[in-house]
This record gives sequence, C-alpha cells and structure tokens, in this order.
Amino acid sequence: MGNRAGRRAARHNRLIALSNPLRAEVLRILVERPASPVEMARELGESTQNVSHHCKRLVELDCAELVEEEKVQGAMKHIYRATERALVDTAEWDEMHPVEAQGFLAVSMQAVVDDFVASERAQTVGLDPDFHLSRTPMVLDQRGLEEGLEIYEAARLAMAEVERRSAERTQGDDVTFRVSSIFGLFKIPSVGKRRLTD
Repeated sequence: MGNRAGRRAARHNRLIALSNPLRAEVLRILVERPASPVEMARELGESTQNVSHHCKRLVELDCAELVEEEKVQGAMKHIYRATERALVDTAEWDEMHPVEAQGFLAVSMQAVVDDFVASERAQTVGLDPDFHLSRTPMVLDQRGLEEGLEIYEAARLAMAEVERRSAERTQGDDVTFRVSSIFGLFKIPSVGKRRLTD
C-alpha cells in the first residue's frame, strides 16, 4: 500500500511540475541531459534567476536532482538532471484515478497544442520546408494496434538517438533548432459517436 501511495505522490508531483509551461520546458531539457540554469536560460530565452527558481522547485517535487556543483569564475555552477524519464510508467496507468489520468492526458495534449501554436505564430510551420505533420485515420485489429504501438515506441527511441548524436556534433556556435517530436497512436470513436461540439 505504501508503495502505491508513493507512486501516487510521485505522479501528483510530476503533474504539478508540468503545470507551469516554463517548468515543463526545464524538465524536458533535464530529461534529455544534465544542464545548468545558465545553459537552459540561454536555450529558452529566459532569465537565469527564473530558470534557477524552477530547477529548485523541480528538486522539491522530486522530479530533478542536483548532481554537480562547480566553482566557475567565483560563482557556483549547479548541474541538474531529471530523476525519471517517463512521465507515467505504463504499469502505473491502471492505478490512476480517472480524474488523475485525464489530468496527465490534458497536460500532454496541451503541450502539443502549445508547440504547434508557437510554431504557427513564428510562421515556421508550413512556411519552412523542414517539417512533417500528418494525420492518417486507420482501421486496425488488436494485433495491428499492438504492432503500431511497438513501431511508435521504436521511433521515439530512434529519435532520442538522433538527438544524442546531434548533441555530440554540436559545438558552441553551431546552428541548432528546437523541434517538437510528437508521436500519437490511439483509438478514436466512430463518426456517429463523436461529439465535436456541445
């Protein structure tokens, strides 16, 4: 029971961590690699003080940890990393209260929408030729759904490797691009059962 309560508390903390857009971005970076507030502030175009505040909050929420302190030019450089890569482990999903599960789904989908809106406002999606956006409704049986989920997980892991190799190639002044890598495969109701408007 204590173990289940501990997992519930951890999920609650992750939901709080993701409820703030900047904190969610800081956590995204820390999931990808250890980083200092100064590095992340530069990458996100935010003040170091603000990013540092969110790093400390993530530590309070047990979503990040301080892994290194280094003296640089008379000041202390703090390096943080995320404590867990997965937002919710699949094994945890059945334990979640339906409202809690909906909260995680809403936060995840909102991040996708926010990425698209920011890109559209910056006039990059659609005008810049380097993008892919597709929606392909399909009909699958149970085995096809399971195969599809395996393909999407393999693609996610492959993209994580692409990111790692990019980081290895990147030097201080190299041109890099922030991208949103979005994978989705889920069941949808049939046309007659969909409620698109209230």
